[in-house]
This record gives sequence, C-alpha cells and structure tokens, in this order.
Amino acid sequence: MRAALLDGYGGAERLRVAQVADASPPKRGQVRVRVHAASLNPIDWKVCEGYFRLIPGQRMPMIPGSDCSGVVDAVGSGVTEFKPGDAVFGLIAGGVGHTFAQLVTAPATRFAHKPANVSHQEAASAALVGVTALEALTRGTRLAAQQRVFVSAGAGGVGSFAVQYARSVGAQVLASAGAANLDFVRGLGAETVFDYASTDGAAQLRDLDVIFDAYGELDARRYLTCLKPGGVFLTTGSGGRSMEDLAGRYGKRWWLFGGLVDVMRLRRQARREGGRRVSMVFAQPRAEHLQHIARLLESGAVRAQVGQVYALDDIARAFVDGQTGHARGKRVIELHT
Repeated sequence: MRAALLDGYGGAERLRVAQVADASPPKRGQVRVRVHAASLNPIDWKVCEGYFRLIPGQRMPMIPGSDCSGVVDAVGSGVTEFKPGDAVFGLIAGGVGHTFAQLVTAPATRFAHKPANVSHQEAASAALVGVTALEALTRGTRLAAQQRVFVSAGAGGVGSFAVQYARSVGAQVLASAGAANLDFVRGLGAETVFDYASTDGAAQLRDLDVIFDAYGELDARRYLTCLKPGGVFLTTGSGGRSMEDLAGRYGKRWWLFGGLVDVMRLRRQARREGGRRVSMVFAQPRAEHLQHIARLLESGAVRAQVGQVYALDDIARAFVDGQTGHARGKRVIELHT
C-alpha cells in the first residue's frame, strides 16, 4: 500500500510518500479499512513536530493521521457490526491513528457506519472534530435549548461542527471568526458573529451559559466574567498559555503537564468566582460519539465542512497550508477515488 511516512520529528520536510507493507490483518475485535479519505487535524502536525511524544505508537518511520472514511476490507473474529464492503468512518487516535495510508487496521469500536448521503471526504472531515465538539457539549456540559453558548473559531473544523450542533439543540449561538468568514458562520446557525481580530470578545460577551474555546487560544481568566454564575468554560487548549509557550517552559515532552496545572489553577479561580467551571477537552474516540455524528450528518442537522482536498502525494503541502492560519472547514487527503 502507499502511505505517508514521517521519518523523524520536525516539519513537513520530514514527510514522504512511499510503498509500504499492507496494514496487518485484523485480530479479534478489529477491522481493516481501505481508506478513501483522511482529514488533516492540528493534532497531526503537533504530533509530527514532537509535541505529544508520550502518546504510544510513534515508532519511526511512522504513518501519521487521526481519522478516516473508507470501506471495510476484512473483519476479525468477534466483530458482528461490520462486514467486508461496509462503508465506515471513524477516529482511530489523535495524531497516531496511522490513517494517511491506503489501509488501516484498528478496533471496530473506532468506527461507525457512514451515512449513504455523505461522501467519504465529508465523513472523514467530521470524525475528529465531531468527537471533540460532542465531548465538549454533551459530556463537558449538557448543552440545552435556550442556553447561550459562545464558540470561538466558528469557521474551523471543530468550531463549525460545534456551531451547527449547538443550533440543532436549540441553543442561542454566538461565535467568532475571521472577517472573511463572518457570513459563512452565520450560515451555519450562529446568531451573532464577530471578527476576532478587531473585537475584544471578553469585553463584549455577557450572560453566557457556555464558552467553548474550539481552537484553544482564549485566556480563560479574561472570559470567566462573561459567564453566568454556574457557567462553564471548555477549551481544547490550556485556558491561557499557548502550546509553544508551555513547551518553552517545560519542553516538548512535558508541556502538556504544565497545561494541566494551568487548568487546575483556573478551576479553583472559577469556583471562587460564582461557582463557574473550567475544563480541558480531549477527543475521546467513543463509539457513541461516532454514531451520534452519523445521525447528525444523515439528518442534515450538521453538514460536514470540507475546505481543500489534496492527493496523498501533496500531503507535505497540506501540512504547510494547515499551519498557515485558521481555515474554513477541513483539509482532506484523498487516498482512493
């Protein structure tokens, strides 16, 4: 099979495309999937740059990738929910799911049936970002009708899914985006959208039930007063200091522990200030989230947002493009047409 290989930690220059041995036959509880499309996520280039070295599965040369959509090629013993020929999509593991390849073998629980009305590109683009948004808005809090929620980076992968999901449950949605994407985010269901470059959200927002920092850039200390008493601040970051700042202080191997310490401190501050909550969000590959995403896509409550599509041979360019700034929707790598 053809696959993208990372020869060592670094930037896109460490990626190459090569012919490698096929993914292993599935063991008990596993399936092997012929990958049609895999999406590019920030965790992918962060892993490649060495920011998550404690996550298992990084023996070099490594096939990076997190999520994908394709067709079941083989099933292991004990698997009853899938059979060869089934169209599926899933989240294997953030950054180390080895999905930038024509075949991938993983536990069957990491997949769900792909809705017939959704393309492989669309399904792949929704997996990790959908799981992240649902982890925040159904487990970090239980977002409900009439609640006021603010979603940062509403045009990005996680943000665009979160805006649509929040709207589908009847919440009042506010969001931020770049100037070029304001109308796009309104079209997703946000009632109010402001330009993050020219508007100080912390000074403008008030009486929120939930803040979802979908890109992990907001300073929670400034945004806590935007929440009602008992409100919750959810972040994919550490609530203040950037990954690069934390890595400069603790090193790339241990920066995440520094981020967790920051969040613990913010939690104590939030409790003192009106019984509010602060929580860090991780994309957990839960079968129930993937099945929920499938229902949302099938019903049209959420529309997958595909930005740019790249051939596997152009994966290095996709990585470079992905790091240039905030995107509209997702970048997708096409592996089978």
